[in-house]
Amino acid sequence: MCDYELDEGKSVPYKEKYELKGNKQLIIRVPEETDAQALIDYMKTVDCETHFLAREPDEFDFTLEQEATFIRNLVDDKHSQMFVGELDGQIVANCSVGIVMNKRRYLHRAALGIAVRKAYWGMGIGRLMMLECIKWCKNNNIEQLELEVVTQNERAVTMYRNLGFQIHGTKKHALKYGDGTYADEYFMILFLDEITKPKN
Repeated sequence: MCDYELDEGKSVPYKEKYELKGNKQLIIRVPEETDAQALIDYMKTVDCETHFLAREPDEFDFTLEQEATFIRNLVDDKHSQMFVGELDGQIVANCSVGIVMNKRRYLHRAALGIAVRKAYWGMGIGRLMMLECIKWCKNNNIEQLELEVVTQNERAVTMYRNLGFQIHGTKKHALKYGDGTYADEYFMILFLDEITKPKN
C-alpha cells in the first residue's frame, strides 16, 4: 500500500507533487471514493482517444456505485496500487500496478497498465506515473515489472525503453479491432535490480 502513518497513528493517502513546464503542477495520488464519477468520465474519454488501449470505447460500463466500490477495495489490496495524475483539478492520467498472481512463485513479478489524456501527451506525465509504479515495486520487493504494448505505439515503446524496459517477445494478433484488423503487442520487462533508484 502507499498510505503512510502519521506519528499519531492516522493514515494519510499517498500524494506526490511534480513541477511541469509552464508552471504546471502535477499531483500523483491514490484515488478516493469521491473520484468515482471523475474516473468514469476520464475512462470513457481516454478509450475514445486512442486505439492502443485494451477496450473498445463502449466497453467501460461501471456504474457510479461499482466504481466507488472498486476504489474502496483498493485500500485493502496489499498486492496492487492505482494512481491518478491530477492537473488543474482534473484527472488526466491513471496507472495501475500489481503482482501478476497471488501465488508465492509469482510474487516477484508485477504488471502495469497506464493511460494519459491525449491533450496532455508530451508533457512527461506518463514517465512520472511510470516512476511511481517503479517506486511501488521497489517498496514491495518486486524483482521484475512487466507490460504489454501495441507495437505501433512508438511513443510509449520509446518511453519504456528509456526507463530500462526490454522487449522479450511479440504477441501476434494480440488485439482484434471492430473493422477486422489486428495489432501485435510487445511483451516488455524491467528487471529492477538492473536499474538505479528512480529520480523524481
